Amino acid sequence: MVFHMNGKISSIRWVFILLLTTIMISTGVADPGGDFYAAGDYPASIAWYEQALRGSTGPDQVPILNNIGTGYMALHQQEKAFNYYSRAVEIDPTYGRGWINLGVTQEKLGRPDDALQSYDRVSAVNPEIFAEAMVKKGTLLSSRGKLTDALFAFRQGEAGARGQVLVDLYTGIGAIEFMQKNLDAAETNFQKAIDEDQQGAALAWTNLGVLKISKGEYTDAKHAFETAILHDKAGKTNAVVYLKKIQAMGVA
Repeated sequence: MVFHMNGKISSIRWVFILLLTTIMISTGVADPGGDFYAAGDYPASIAWYEQALRGSTGPDQVPILNNIGTGYMALHQQEKAFNYYSRAVEIDPTYGRGWINLGVTQEKLGRPDDALQSYDRVSAVNPEIFAEAMVKKGTLLSSRGKLTDALFAFRQGEAGARGQVLVDLYTGIGAIEFMQKNLDAAETNFQKAIDEDQQGAALAWTNLGVLKISKGEYTDAKHAFETAILHDKAGKTNAVVYLKKIQAMGVA
């Protein structure tokens, strides 16, 4: 985004980017590996699950393989993670969580076409898992400029989306509407994301601020950026940068 002192914007580089994360799941037994992971001791988590893997067979291995993969993702060892997620879905091709985590890993490895195929392997039998896959797919398609396909993916997941997934879905739809210059529709969807969970909607607040600037509503933009910063403890958005720019323009 480029600001000028007269308050106009000469260009907008849209930054609708969701954090790509993989997820641990319960193995259904006492799970010290999950405790190690939660404490940030990823090597100990992997070691515990590797031992559990040696004591299991068949479908029982699937969630364990997933969790080993997620441990390696936390260590930024994507190729190793890829191998474990691949083994999980090879054993159980209906394992939606594994396909999502595999897709995230493929994105990290710079294989977006493979990631899209992985997201498409997630069945709609579990609507919430399917919704998560469609939000990931829609986000990736958006980043590649395939806005019509991205919007279709988001709409596919809307019925099953809950919690943070629903926040991300509305944020994604809002971003597409903005890029297509449908400002009212964009604002409506950003507001839906915020209404769903204000604290989880830092990106929606940030994008709403960008939209407000495009409409010349600088005070509202400042409020949106300030709220985004309040809820963005990890600094995942550009709200701080944007706020400083409009403050430099003299917006009170």
